[in-house]
Amino acid sequence: MIRRFALLGLLGLTACPSIEDPDPLPSNKGTVRGTLKPFRLPSAATETSRPALLRDAGLRQRLSRSITQAIAAKQQGVKRAELATGDTAEAEAVPGDVVVRFEESRLPEAAALARVSLPGYRAVHKGYITEHLHLIGYEPRELRAMTTGETVDLARLVGKMSGVSYAEKNLRFHAFKTPNDPGYSRQWHYPMMNLPAAWDITTGSSSVVTAVLDTGIVRHPDLNGRVLAGVDMISDARSAGDGNGRDTDPADMGGDEPNGGSSYHGSHVAGTIGAVSNEGQGVSGVTWSGGIVPVRVLGRDGGSFADIAAGIQWAAGIDVAGLPHNNNPAQVINMSLGGKSSPSQALQEVIDTVTARGVVIVVAAGNSNMEASQFSPCNQQNVICVGATRFNGKRASYSNYDTAVDVMATGGETAEDLNGDGKPDGVLSTIVDKTNQPIWAYYQGTSMAAPHVAGIAALMKAVNPTLTSSQVQQILEDTADTSSQCSEGCGAGLVNAQAAVLRAKGGLDPSAPPKLGVGSTQMSFSGSGTQQLTVRNLGGGNLRVTARASGTNASALSFPKGGTLSLTPYGSQSLDVAINTSGLATGNYAAQLSLTADNGNSADVLVKFQVGSTADKDAIIAFLYLDALGEWQVEEDAIALVPSSGGYAYKLSLEPNTYYALATIDEDGDDELFEDGERVGFWRDATSIEPIPLDASQTVSNVSFTLIPYQSDETPSTSIVGQPCTSDSQCGEGFCATNFPGGYCTQDCLATSCPDGSQCYSSTDGTAAFCFATCTGVGTQGSCRTNYVCAEDDVGGGACVPE
Repeated sequence: MIRRFALLGLLGLTACPSIEDPDPLPSNKGTVRGTLKPFRLPSAATETSRPALLRDAGLRQRLSRSITQAIAAKQQGVKRAELATGDTAEAEAVPGDVVVRFEESRLPEAAALARVSLPGYRAVHKGYITEHLHLIGYEPRELRAMTTGETVDLARLVGKMSGVSYAEKNLRFHAFKTPNDPGYSRQWHYPMMNLPAAWDITTGSSSVVTAVLDTGIVRHPDLNGRVLAGVDMISDARSAGDGNGRDTDPADMGGDEPNGGSSYHGSHVAGTIGAVSNEGQGVSGVTWSGGIVPVRVLGRDGGSFADIAAGIQWAAGIDVAGLPHNNNPAQVINMSLGGKSSPSQALQEVIDTVTARGVVIVVAAGNSNMEASQFSPCNQQNVICVGATRFNGKRASYSNYDTAVDVMATGGETAEDLNGDGKPDGVLSTIVDKTNQPIWAYYQGTSMAAPHVAGIAALMKAVNPTLTSSQVQQILEDTADTSSQCSEGCGAGLVNAQAAVLRAKGGLDPSAPPKLGVGSTQMSFSGSGTQQLTVRNLGGGNLRVTARASGTNASALSFPKGGTLSLTPYGSQSLDVAINTSGLATGNYAAQLSLTADNGNSADVLVKFQVGSTADKDAIIAFLYLDALGEWQVEEDAIALVPSSGGYAYKLSLEPNTYYALATIDEDGDDELFEDGERVGFWRDATSIEPIPLDASQTVSNVSFTLIPYQSDETPSTSIVGQPCTSDSQCGEGFCATNFPGGYCTQDCLATSCPDGSQCYSSTDGTAAFCFATCTGVGTQGSCRTNYVCAEDDVGGGACVPE
């Protein structure tokens, strides 16, 4: 129906009021104004000189740098450990620790220390391992830090002492937990919250259940294996849309969007918490284990406090009359819902009862760019209220704020592509299309931020089931990234999953060596500007990090606030990164941002920037309303062309009514609107369709929203990048790098995006960038093919490079 109405508007656009110079406002009409924010589609790739670039050894050297130690260790016969998880992990020495095997059994501590004393060191007995094995720690008598090389030398000396069978360094092992789901390469929002480092500690527990109070659930291959029995708690049969009231079927009936479509909001939220992970398809969830209980409380007309309160109670295992007992009571409850309201006493009573049982309740702050304290359930007590950040870690344009917000999490900003992957900077998760086929879509909102925190809370419960709700909240706040705080009120800042899980497990390990990490290995600029890059210390001890620009275009890259950061244990800071395109011709460019820490760690970030841009297409906006029969209607003067030349600003005079706004761009010019792949947007966004009440002589401003490709990511699938080849014809849109062992399918990604399952990495001189296959099993062959090794990519993942 909406296509027919929009086409009516297309036929009479010349009769519509002028967008730039409207007629005087009639007294019986109101005004709606705002600015559309279309996601900018990737521009055409810049032609590059392939032969020279393929001979650039620096491209492979940079990616291979992190596996040098692993290869050397293998050649020297250093033992590796197979973890219980099945992952192989590169071991690192604990400075000063030596495992000593004495010939004599049950040797007393004092006698053991006397036999292995060394001049210049203070020996400490750190514990027994077996009757023969002891752990001895050596500390220099002068004030200085021990090094790994020095520890190796000590072990060699002790191994030659009388009465000692052998001695070796004490190794620390880590499980490199990077999922092999091809869509994970698009989930930039996980490294931003340090989730890969948290997965090294735990990926969840089968005994921790998370409930999702939302629109219900759909059948989806990335969800089915995690979903447990739920309920439909909607008491209003008309709103439920299934012909009855409360029942045991939590299926999402859809129909909640003004064009008759469906957001499948609850399934998107559930996918963020627990999409089936590491099974080689789709996307990854924050948790990889534990059930998800869907509780349907939102229908076509939203949800009521009564139904939501009953849903909370049932989810926590407290019986609700007329429904069966929940045999899978939740330890964590997510509520990505709410509305402008004062706190509810009834809702608070249920929340207090449930949290007293140790259940953690996570709620969204709201998407109105207003004070969160005006919105319930964010303004209820004993809940964790979550605001949303964008790619750069700062508050998203729509996110509510103020003192009611406890912490922030990535919620996305779909009009942007600040990581330069050619896709909206939204949160990628699970929904179905209009034919009920499974797809994966980018959404933005505090609704997307909250399930990240719910998932992290479930990870915390996995390592410490006794944590109370208040303890979980306190840990999240104490470990949050303060650089994401804001003057309006962004709580403690952006959650840090690794630090939160470590604290839940028993505390941060000060003896763990400092380790450099970054929030992303890629940034993108459209013209000149400044962005922030998150730089982290993933271990104990202090870390001093220096940033520098390199490559042909290094002069365009600078650090306005200085290029040196001092990071505390498990801490993070934002590095300001600026691009100045003055004097550069129109085109696509890249520069290299190199980070070097004082412990020898290093990380590289590809900085892509574009000079000049091609003119984008005009948009079409429509304001619809529901008539007395509940049918969607739109008048001719409620449809208008919004020109790109005017920055997509619009201003319309409309009859008083309650409207719903939507807009699109007819990408292919066929006069068929809202087609797959075309950019589409709603007020307020695809996950929160809100009415716009308009009275006579009233002006409603800032009705501004994003347009993103509609259902553009239908099937994240295994990428052809990294596959063997002998000719370009075998590599789809890419080409065959024949100088790699067995050939290597890749493609230029300086101006375009890489396919799912691959990432963009630059050459050392910053003149080009190519796609490399992502992988698991860093430091080994892992999931790469023969003759290739999985090299660490500085954000917890890896890329397949020649061995």
